[in-house]
Amino acid sequence: MKKIKKDIILILVFFSIAALLWLVPILQNKLNNDDMSAVVRVYQEGQEIDSYLLSEDVTVTVPYGKEGSYNLLLIENGQAFISDADCPDMLCVKQRSISRNGESIICLPHKLVVQIESKEESGLDALTY
Repeated sequence: MKKIKKDIILILVFFSIAALLWLVPILQNKLNNDDMSAVVRVYQEGQEIDSYLLSEDVTVTVPYGKEGSYNLLLIENGQAFISDADCPDMLCVKQRSISRNGESIICLPHKLVVQIESKEESGLDALTY
């Protein structure tokens, strides 16, 4: 019976160490992301028209031209995306949300670029051999 208790204690120790090794990088990343202060930069026709912190929840209507064209930019939960637009192809709305350094959303009809900039390194997107 003593041997089984020791085995159980040993297994619990290993699981505890594994859990700590798994949690520490996650907590460090969370703390570091608060300091990174990623910024969402909005460019139209090559000129920066505005910028917002990625950590704040914001809804912005970006107008284009005199005929009432627009893109609706939403920044929620640390992600930015275009939720609505009146461009003919709606590709900007179909793009996934962005949250990491260097990612962007582009709307060609409205000459709009939404880009994430931060001090964080973007890392590898894919690896090929």
